[in-house]
Amino acid sequence: MDKTEVWSQLVAEKRHSTLFAVFLAMGLYGIFGLLDRYIFPSVAATILPIRAVVVGSLVLMVACMLFAPAFYQKRSQILLSICMLAGGLGIILMNPIIADLPHSGSYYAGLIMVIAFMCVLVPLRFYYALALCLVFLFSYNFSLLYHDIPTSIAVSNNFFLVGSSIICGLSNFDHERQVYRRFEHERLIEQQKKDIETQKQRADNLLRQILPDPIATRLMDGTHTIADGYADVTVLFADLAGFTEFSSTVSPRTLVRLLNQIFSAFDEVAQRCGVEKIKTIGDAYMAACGLPDEVDDHAERMVRMAIGMREEMARIRAEFPEHALDIRIGIHTGPCVAGVIGRQRFIYDLWGDTVNLASRMESTGITGQIQVSETTWLRTRNTFSYEPRGELHAKGKGTIKAYLLKV
Repeated sequence: MDKTEVWSQLVAEKRHSTLFAVFLAMGLYGIFGLLDRYIFPSVAATILPIRAVVVGSLVLMVACMLFAPAFYQKRSQILLSICMLAGGLGIILMNPIIADLPHSGSYYAGLIMVIAFMCVLVPLRFYYALALCLVFLFSYNFSLLYHDIPTSIAVSNNFFLVGSSIICGLSNFDHERQVYRRFEHERLIEQQKKDIETQKQRADNLLRQILPDPIATRLMDGTHTIADGYADVTVLFADLAGFTEFSSTVSPRTLVRLLNQIFSAFDEVAQRCGVEKIKTIGDAYMAACGLPDEVDDHAERMVRMAIGMREEMARIRAEFPEHALDIRIGIHTGPCVAGVIGRQRFIYDLWGDTVNLASRMESTGITGQIQVSETTWLRTRNTFSYEPRGELHAKGKGTIKAYLLKV
């Protein structure tokens, strides 16, 4: 926002106070008109047209402010300058008319009132006020050529005229500078608010990328401890078979680039299937369904995700045949606890036997295959085809039945 726009906004803000000031000026001019008949009755009729012109300019100003505010705001400096010029020159024109009368110097003080009025009461910019003060100074001295006053009085009047112009002008200059500073300060605050809001939005987005949306919302709402129990969820573990041997044959950059491509593809599958990615650990990928938002078909969704992951792995393997990587997937369904741990780096994690059994399904699985527990098989056998794998040993659980998905 440049200085012209700043001042235009100030003019709009001070519209009511300016209206009051203009009405005040009109009232004072009316009172001075009555004083003309009392102090200078012989020339009151001659002075009246001058006062009428001044009042007319003020009426024009009021009309613009009330009925054409947009025009007034755009042309306020010219309109105010016209009114002030009419008021000041009107007083200067009166001086020769009353020069030969007693108390002829009494109206000179009105010029100082005009200077104070335009520098203090109305939003007139400094360089306009300065130009008007110079016009008044030269016009007044020019008017002295047409009536004879003592040099001492002329010098005294000029002293007070110049002095009042300097004092009022400095006040006007300081006010204008303060206006620009205030607007600059407000603009800076507004920009800082926008920056803070932008940073907050970025932080919110980052948090929502790390945590599920409902969990992130609870954290931002001030919940300090998040730990929820779920009676029925499905957990998936996937591991890249052959990754350890592969990592020793390529550069770190190539390794990270390929891992990013694989896990990004898995993320897209998870989003497509309505599954929540939990975390990655090295070359392992963990996901869950049925939390934090509970759904009835979480087991079916998870199996569909596993199929999608295997298809993505096949596509990547075909794209990079030199990388002999494959995937091994294990799935189990059951109860678990989920929550946020850590203070410095948040992580949403799962605990319980369901997690352990899902990990066991993966670690005892066959490369390129999707192995599920009996619980998951019972939930999905009407939708997908399986073949029995037999019984597997699970630490602390004895033997459990496992099934391989037939695709």
